Amino acid sequence: MFSSSRKPSGTTPIYTHDILIHAESVLDMDGEYLDIPNEYEKSIRIRNDGKGLSCTDVPPGMTQPRNVLGFQDERTLHRLIARGKGFKELFPVYPLSAPFHGPNKTVEEVRETMRQVIADFEASEEAAALANMVKTNLKGCSVDKVIGFGMGLIGYARPSLSSLHPFYEYAAARVLAKAAQEVSSAPSVAVLVQDPFYTNVCKQVLEEFDIEVIDCFGAKGFALMDRNSIVVAHFPTFPFRELVADLARPALISMRAQEKVSPPAAGQRLNPMPLLDSRADVDSERSRRMMKEYHNAPLPVTRQRAFYANSWYVRNDIGTSQSEAKSLSTVSPASDPEVSRAPAQPSPSPLHLQSRTGKSQDEKR
Repeated sequence: MFSSSRKPSGTTPIYTHDILIHAESVLDMDGEYLDIPNEYEKSIRIRNDGKGLSCTDVPPGMTQPRNVLGFQDERTLHRLIARGKGFKELFPVYPLSAPFHGPNKTVEEVRETMRQVIADFEASEEAAALANMVKTNLKGCSVDKVIGFGMGLIGYARPSLSSLHPFYEYAAARVLAKAAQEVSSAPSVAVLVQDPFYTNVCKQVLEEFDIEVIDCFGAKGFALMDRNSIVVAHFPTFPFRELVADLARPALISMRAQEKVSPPAAGQRLNPMPLLDSRADVDSERSRRMMKEYHNAPLPVTRQRAFYANSWYVRNDIGTSQSEAKSLSTVSPASDPEVSRAPAQPSPSPLHLQSRTGKSQDEKR
């Protein structure tokens, strides 16, 4: 089913379209057991405790277990290598059961909140800055979609989290799509969002405002990324930048800023990845190589209510000729000081679960 010819290296992808789509299909079949193989024909299996539930909505005020897909990242691979193992034991995508919450808001109140927030946001300095940034940096592009990951639930609100913030993210995604449409050669620019934890109230209201919900268990949206995409993730609870690095080169990426790496001391190797960092989305060798193909697009605004703490990165070849684009997107591994893999260090291995019911513990808003 998958190629087993790959050998681990500093640039070897962990995620592939085939792996993501196959994992989605396994959960969709809803068998008694969920078996997801890796590229080396090893499988991870769990009993399907949520069998028959995924096709029904969780009732208001109720919580039920449902199947979702989690992600392992490059840190997991480093830990496996430290134990004398490697790619053959790595499961980039794996099944697990997680609690799903039914809505605690009505369609009517969510719809009204969305209407008010969109009107407020579209009249703001932030919206104007976002639109100008897109139109300035993406002239002549062929963007045809904005894909949002980790943008928050609107039909279910936890008391500890801001109930309005997700609405501003959706409003901002609409602004991005409208601005891209003005400079793109594509006939239309869609807004797509992914979250396996959406309630039926979330889905209904989002679609009423022309925001398409990707119906999935947490992986399909990543397989939809391509060069004609704008992709956005805000404090994700999954390894967003690694997924992007392996799967696509979007026209515009919005995420937490890439962190600077200090040169190693004499006699030491570069440590490209903080193994003890508890955040789900951290820089890796692969994501740092990808970012050589991008440049930062400033967003001059005094206050942000949508994607605060994010930076915006435009692919270098946009607005250039084909020959210029080729030279800008080519990185020589031999000349890249970040290709060397750091010595692996064993430490607890958090398995990343994509969820928009809340943020990771160290990044809750």
